[in-house]
Amino acid sequence: MKPNALVVRTPLAAALVAVAVLAQAQTQAVPSAEQVVQRLAEADANHDGYLERSEVADLPRLKRGFDRIDTDGDGRLSKAELQAVGQKFKQRQAGQ
Repeated sequence: MKPNALVVRTPLAAALVAVAVLAQAQTQAVPSAEQVVQRLAEADANHDGYLERSEVADLPRLKRGFDRIDTDGDGRLSKAELQAVGQKFKQRQAGQ
């Protein structure tokens, strides 16, 4: 792994932890935050700090919601877009 790859992947992985909350609410078996970070870091196959549609093919919830999450329409999910979806989910959960 390149030294900069970890620097790029770490912020993305941290942002994606918010997505874990969504996964937790929809499944019985709740993955740990560490497991989610690891899975999403592995999904960033080209290590560019973004998740492209092809990189989320094995992540059904992200695949299904890709177009909604990709608010700028650039064909990839950024840290900010994933944080936004995580915040929306938290707000919905707090309102229940």
